[in-house]
Amino acid sequence: MKTFQNLYIDLNGYVLDTFIEQLTKNCGKSWKRAFEREENARYFNEKAFAFEYIGGNGLPNAGLTLFEKEPSIWYVPNIVPIESGQLNVDEYNKILVDFKASLVDSAIQNTSIKVELTKDQVFLEDIVGKEAADALKRFSVAANKSSGNSHPCDKKRWFEFLVLAQKSGKNLYPNILESTLIEQGWSGEWAHDLALEFEHDQELLDFVSGV
Repeated sequence: MKTFQNLYIDLNGYVLDTFIEQLTKNCGKSWKRAFEREENARYFNEKAFAFEYIGGNGLPNAGLTLFEKEPSIWYVPNIVPIESGQLNVDEYNKILVDFKASLVDSAIQNTSIKVELTKDQVFLEDIVGKEAADALKRFSVAANKSSGNSHPCDKKRWFEFLVLAQKSGKNLYPNILESTLIEQGWSGEWAHDLALEFEHDQELLDFVSGV
């Protein structure tokens, strides 16, 4: 399924102010530094560096902010449209990719900085492993999609998936599970309900297992 990409910037000993200064110099027709938005972050005692996409190309103007995730590592937690509404996955990823290509890539040349842009596709198997992913597929193929997991046989297969997902030790976010279930033929309503049930059951399993 398509997913929102993430951008991580590891300064790796490089001077932060020098890097930000170079990003600002790289702003042109498509980007500008949004100093006024940085002031908002200071109210929360956070240091942040804000930029705005103004490049057009069928994309809405949007604000992007760099925050420190952990010492020396900065990231983009969110991109929001300037006027109203929200960005879809394609719009969000295109703006993030443009930020990297237009501002970041040239700023890190001949430096120790390391950059990671995550993939725009994520699959259940990549998160919880093949065994758990196969268990969910068996559940979806066999289940009566008008009654969820209420039938004893369907519930057993659902529980098998829950246990294998929990054993994987990976954090499966409900929105990813919901999208996967829709891809496997469930209605949006049932996929949402099952994803919420999964989140609750995983918390219970984590508590019982002492995770």
